[in-house]
Amino acid sequence: MFAMTPGQFDHVFQTKLQSWTRLGFAAQSFFSLQEFNRLNKIAQSFDASSRTIVFTFFENNYASLGGLAAIAKNLPKFMKNGGESVVFISPFHRNNKRIKKAYEAGNFVTIFEAAPITCANFSAALSCLQDITADVPSYFCSIDDHFTAETDPYAYGDPSLLAQDALVFCAAVPLMLSRLGFKNNVLIHAHDWECSAVALTSQMAVLREDLTNAKTVLTLHNSYDAALPAGLMAEFFGRTVPADTFLQTFIPLLSGPLTTVSTPFAHELRFDPLQTGVFTGHLQGVFSKNPPIGIENGLFGNPTPPFSREALALCEKKDFSLLLKEKAALRKDLQSRVHSEQRGHVMGKLEFPDHADDHLPVFFMTGRPDFMQKGFDSMLLGFQKLKRGTAKLFFGLNIESKSSGIEDRPELAAFLQDVERECRGDIVIWPFRIPSDHYAALLRGASFQLMPSFYEPFGSATEGFISGTPVVARGTGGLWAQVEACNKTPIPEFYGNLFKHAAEAAKPNGILYRERYSETHYEIDWNSILKLPLSKRHTIALYRSIIDGAHEGLKNAVEIFSDPARYGELIVNGFKSLSCFRWSDSVEKYVKIYDSACRGAL
Repeated sequence: MFAMTPGQFDHVFQTKLQSWTRLGFAAQSFFSLQEFNRLNKIAQSFDASSRTIVFTFFENNYASLGGLAAIAKNLPKFMKNGGESVVFISPFHRNNKRIKKAYEAGNFVTIFEAAPITCANFSAALSCLQDITADVPSYFCSIDDHFTAETDPYAYGDPSLLAQDALVFCAAVPLMLSRLGFKNNVLIHAHDWECSAVALTSQMAVLREDLTNAKTVLTLHNSYDAALPAGLMAEFFGRTVPADTFLQTFIPLLSGPLTTVSTPFAHELRFDPLQTGVFTGHLQGVFSKNPPIGIENGLFGNPTPPFSREALALCEKKDFSLLLKEKAALRKDLQSRVHSEQRGHVMGKLEFPDHADDHLPVFFMTGRPDFMQKGFDSMLLGFQKLKRGTAKLFFGLNIESKSSGIEDRPELAAFLQDVERECRGDIVIWPFRIPSDHYAALLRGASFQLMPSFYEPFGSATEGFISGTPVVARGTGGLWAQVEACNKTPIPEFYGNLFKHAAEAAKPNGILYRERYSETHYEIDWNSILKLPLSKRHTIALYRSIIDGAHEGLKNAVEIFSDPARYGELIVNGFKSLSCFRWSDSVEKYVKIYDSACRGAL
């Protein structure tokens, strides 16, 4: 009823694009009248036919945290394949293990060193490295004593250093482009708040004549924003602004429509009580002037099913026997890998009664330990409510740590220990990053992938479908677009008529659940839930309703798994639904965003 079909959200995209209005007057808050008139005149000379698209990401293929790195790897490559001139720029996170390993392996060559960079009262020496293994020209910004996070690009001991380095990066980008020879008709496609300040630094570079002309668009991959202290603003720009955060400050300076990574999430940013009441309330003013437009991502993997041609051919005749036999073999591999893991800090184990291995579903859940977003705790408590012995659950908590990953997180450790004790024999928890070869095998061998996110801008349900694994997900964000539910799912009123064009004939590939709860209390309860420790969240009625929804989703999955024909059909439909997620479609829509940004004045 909800899942993506080709062109399902095209009408929403076109309507928002056509109604977008340029608000150039915002630049007058930053520039003198003379500067503004000069920039305005230069902007009108921008030649879209000879533009260079400059992708700026704070994450990259080496230093990453979530799914942003996958987009950083794919979108520039497919944009280049679509005929655009493309450049990629990211920080050189010098202490990151994968960056250091790639440098030692010879992946990087130095293009220039110790170039002076000045931005108002900030000055530094900039070096530029190129990744010679990349699909598109890819350059990395290196500045001594900056970009020093180790485990991931955001893991600074002092959070204020991340905001500072975001500004350092945005100050460096125009100089890098100038030194590399990309000075004319530069369109910078920035990603997330960390890169948003290029909307201002690029125009400052035009005034300095480091760049001939430049425009900026921005894509948000999540709800995150950061404070922009007056001291930093004065240091980097020599002025103060009437705003408190990065996105409040720099969204008004964009040259084109603001985008995000799915149509439902674009709607939620303005209307979901979780967003408006917790994460994006302060952004509603800038969103009203530049409403987010959703552009769905393509696939993050190679859509090759883990099944034989013979099995898939039989499925066309509604014979799923060979496919399920091959799926059972993948499950045996999962069980073998789980049982052979010897690290002492593994919690729990999966116990199967004799001759029952193939009759109990194994749920697969994994991700970074973000309990403000991912909702893992609600799913674990929903699983705890199942009758013991009716299903198994593997939970991989991707924690980077020098210890076991949870020794320094007593609240999380206690919560997981309680769940494991209540579900003993039915659950195993790996509190460490899963090796990539293990991850792929475990996902292929699982019966269902679980995605219980409180919000999910796009999500990775398609990874499950590629692996031949149906998905059980909470209805939110991009998961509405990816998972076609085989069950009836309540839709909150704040979605309005967003799904009215949903394809009635779409074939189910998974299960969606949603809490049944009065929207009147949503904002208050969300604030309470996210402020409470995991052990206390159950005291909030909304949270208990979310747990009940997860429990219902799991019960539906257990029931479907017991019916080989229904389960086999979910697997096949999941793989077929992948054709709806094409990077070429994403590129086509982003090109329209670029075209809008290139036209006219500031």
